[in-house]
Order: sequence, then structure tokens, then C-alpha cells
Amino acid sequence: MAIVHDAPKGKGWLMRLLTTDFCPGINRFVYWLKEPVGWFISAAIASASIGQFVAPIGWTIAASLLLVVCIGILWPWFAVRSVQCSLYPETKKIHEGDTCKFSLSVLNRFPIPVWGIAIEGFLDHRPNESLEYSLPSAALAFVPGMAKSIYGFKSTPQLRGHYPVTAPQITCSFPFGIWTASRPLHECSRVTVWPRVFPIVGQCEIAGRLSTNQGEGHRQGSTGDFIGVRDYRHGDGIKQVNWIATAKTDRLIVTERNAPQCPQLDMYIDVDCPHSADDLSDRMRVAASILANLHQSKVPMRVHVGRRTVTSKRGDVGLAELLDLLAEVPASGMEASAKTKPSFAHATVIISSNSKGNPVVCVSHPEMQSRSKMGHHHQVIDRQLELASQLAILWAEQRNVSKVA
Repeated sequence: MAIVHDAPKGKGWLMRLLTTDFCPGINRFVYWLKEPVGWFISAAIASASIGQFVAPIGWTIAASLLLVVCIGILWPWFAVRSVQCSLYPETKKIHEGDTCKFSLSVLNRFPIPVWGIAIEGFLDHRPNESLEYSLPSAALAFVPGMAKSIYGFKSTPQLRGHYPVTAPQITCSFPFGIWTASRPLHECSRVTVWPRVFPIVGQCEIAGRLSTNQGEGHRQGSTGDFIGVRDYRHGDGIKQVNWIATAKTDRLIVTERNAPQCPQLDMYIDVDCPHSADDLSDRMRVAASILANLHQSKVPMRVHVGRRTVTSKRGDVGLAELLDLLAEVPASGMEASAKTKPSFAHATVIISSNSKGNPVVCVSHPEMQSRSKMGHHHQVIDRQLELASQLAILWAEQRNVSKVA
């Protein structure tokens, strides 16, 4: 049973009349008219009818239109089958917003040059933006015959994920653009796009009760015993500056101390998408930034993303594994486990969103806040403001950074 779609609201009656689909049940019979070749065929049939019943000139017009249709279909079909394309990225793992270089190898097995070849379906797409969705990943104006050519181009993915999502296609609509022929790409290497990571100055307030500077889970800090000096880094407190060493070397030198060993931390990342895909993307960027900061501070973690749990490993391999986990979250979100509440038994970090879609970071550490009986605090990241500036001062350990700088 066909259902009439509701007319768009907030527009004039003429606009609603012209844009409302009153007969959706017959759409499948007229989909062929969405391609320009369908209208050319319709015009050829109408011209043939004119030539049969009205004037002979209609046959000439019909023959001309059919010639255009034949060339517009046969040439693209021949072009995509005469070439063999392979696409290789220079870097297989990048962050959102980073530029990646690609190498496109095209082998033309025929002596006839090919024009108008394009590669579609490789990089990220946004279905809600029809213009971006229709743009090809790469396009070549000319490919010489009987030769293997290598082309380089750059692209900047804007959305996390593993690409290509679907099988890339070689397409061609030359010369008239009335019909597009396509064929699967011969060979293609995958690219992993990680969420963008914003730097966070300082360290999380989570710490244990065991002071040591060796073994698993140790980190450098500012509250333990003296272990040496080093150059100033952005985020160091003014109390850490060693003024004697600074005067001798004519540059800022700070005193390095150890810090309490970090406890096991559980991080829960909400991957539900109740509002929009952009809200979820910003939440993943916040999560990636916090993960990178905690991993750099050598905080042992168990990261819970949906129904998956990954224990962090040390080194670049461990950070890459955590970022891969976030890259696997689809743009539309995924089914999550039951809602997690702050725990008063162990340290947790929960990243979720509020009713407005803004990311919310909830840090719970009972050992550090046992006197207040609160056990946790919330930090809301406003999506309307710049994420980088808000994440830079996320931790409460920031002390007199501007004065030292």
C-alpha cells in the first residue's frame, strides 16, 4: 500500500505542491529517468513518433539522439575495462584533519588514451550532504595508452573509521556525462583514520598511595622525592622551577620529582548516538585526547567501548590499539552496554553526553576525595566553543602556567 509523504512544512503552498511526492508507489518504475540517458531515450522515442506521424525530420533527430546515447554508453563501458587501477596510501594510520598522500597506479592495456577516469567510494562520505557524497576521491583528465602511469594526490579525511567502507569503484562518464560506467578497483590498501587528539596540559589527579619510580604504572610528578632536573615543559608549575639552574643555563629548568603509583583505571566511553553523528564525533575526539594524555602519563587502564574491553599496553603500540578501538565506532553509533555510574570503590573516568549533546567527563577517585564524600566531579565540554582550548585545561593540576610562561 502506497503512503503519501508529508508535505514539507514552513514553505509556501506552491513549493510544497512542487516538492511533495504524491505517488511514491510508482517511483520504482521511473527511477531510470534519474539518469540523463533516460531522458535522451525518451526524446529519441518522441522524435521517432514525430517522424512517423508528423514530419520526416523527426527520424533525423531520433537517429542523432540514439547516436549520442550509444557513444555515451559504449565509450565509458570500454574506458573502465581498459584500465587497471591500484590505490596505495603513504600512511596507513592518520588522525582526522591530517593530510594523507596517496599513489594511484593506472595501467592502460590498450593503445587508445582514456579520458575522464575517477575513483569513487574510497574516502569518508557524509550521506546527509549530497554534494560531498558525490565528489570522487580522485579524478584523472587523461591516461595515455599502452602505459603504466603513477599519479599522486593528497586528501584530508574528516571522519574517523576504517576506509574504504565500501568497495571503491573506477567510474567514467566521458564524453557526454549521460551515463556513468563503473567497475571495482583492482587493488586497494586500507586506511585507518583515528579521532583527532587535542593536547591536554598536565596530568590527571588520579594517583595511588605507593610512591615509587620503577616498575609498571609509575609516572613522573611534582610531589615525591627529587630525582633530577629537566627543561621546562608547558604545564609545569611555578614551584617546580629550579631558579639556580635556570640562572646558570639561561633557560627555564624545573626540578623533576616522582609521583605516587597510579591505580588501575576503568574508562567507560558511551558510544550511543541519541542526537547526531557530529555529537558522537566530538565525544570520540574528547575520549581520544584523554586516552592519549593518560597513556602518556603511564596510567594503567581498562577501556570499555560499547561491549568491548581493552587493557592498555605501554608504548606506541598500546596507544595505537586504543585509538583503533575508537576508530571502529561507526558514525551512527553502536549498541552500548548498560549506563555506567561513577564508582566509589575504584577510579573511573566516564565519557558521555548531556541532553544538549555536549561531551561530559566524569572523574571518580575515592582515595583522593574520601574526605569530601563526593567521590567524583563533572566537566562539561561545550561543543559551541573550541574543543582544543577547553581540553587543554581539563585537569585540575594546572597551576600558574601563564605566570611561568
